[in-house]
Amino acid sequence: MDDGGGVTISSGVRGSADAKQEGGFRMAKVEIYSSMFCPYCHRAKRLLESKGAAFEEIDVDAEPLRRREMVERAGGKRTVPQIFIDGQHVGGCDEIHALDRKGELDPLLGGAA
Repeated sequence: MDDGGGVTISSGVRGSADAKQEGGFRMAKVEIYSSMFCPYCHRAKRLLESKGAAFEEIDVDAEPLRRREMVERAGGKRTVPQIFIDGQHVGGCDEIHALDRKGELDPLLGGAA
């Protein structure tokens, strides 16, 4: 769902991206800076959706000023996607998939599986 300003709330369970309780688990707040034509963004979002994780998608093409925000928050990284879980920068597509392979993504998401 696009809020009209380039920010989309998406979820494998169709809920809010804010941290919340669900089924006894605390769900993390997930933010992903992305671009509509970025295949790595789509791949990262598919992984989050497969985990049932709600996320806020910030389209840096639709909101160019948010790209500057992303670069500042991501320690100077300029490529998309850039993903944050509970405000902590976890990196891009490769990094989030590496976390998943190591079994470290689900705990960060707060039990979303």
